[in-house]
Amino acid sequence: MGRVRKVSKARLRQREKDQSAVEWLEWLAGMDAALGTFFAVDVPDMPVEPFTAAGLDHAERALMDKFSSAEMLLAIENAGVADRFQRFLGEAFIRSGFGGRWLNVRITDDDTDVFFRRRGFEPVICQPFTSAFLDVGSLVLGAVEVRTGHEWSWVYGNCVVDYEDWVAEGRPKIS
Repeated sequence: MGRVRKVSKARLRQREKDQSAVEWLEWLAGMDAALGTFFAVDVPDMPVEPFTAAGLDHAERALMDKFSSAEMLLAIENAGVADRFQRFLGEAFIRSGFGGRWLNVRITDDDTDVFFRRRGFEPVICQPFTSAFLDVGSLVLGAVEVRTGHEWSWVYGNCVVDYEDWVAEGRPKIS
């Protein structure tokens, strides 16, 4: 899956600074408009409660219908659609009640952020019950590559269990 690596103090300082990047703040400010387009254009037949496991499955199947391959998804002309699917996916985890939030965190060591036209930021979801970030870009790409239609709800279900365990343990600080 991924690897855990110790983050240097310099990298942590840079990460904090990255949260104030103009491009990042503009992206966050465009969330409601992008989600409006997502629901009106990309997946207009979403369930009444879209930010649920069922909504995630529905959106994932719509993504698979739109993109038959990773190459199609990553084509520059599809960057806007890919961005909106990432936004929806992240918001599903944020609006779930897990206490998550968006962060601008470099997942890669270089500037190969293919979804965002190499704009220099990578949106992830930070949740209080785990030290791992939820990389929405990788989840969108993975859904197109694996093609089960249930990858996102599987991750969501795991987060539900992890969240409930964390709450049962008294919400300990995660380092």
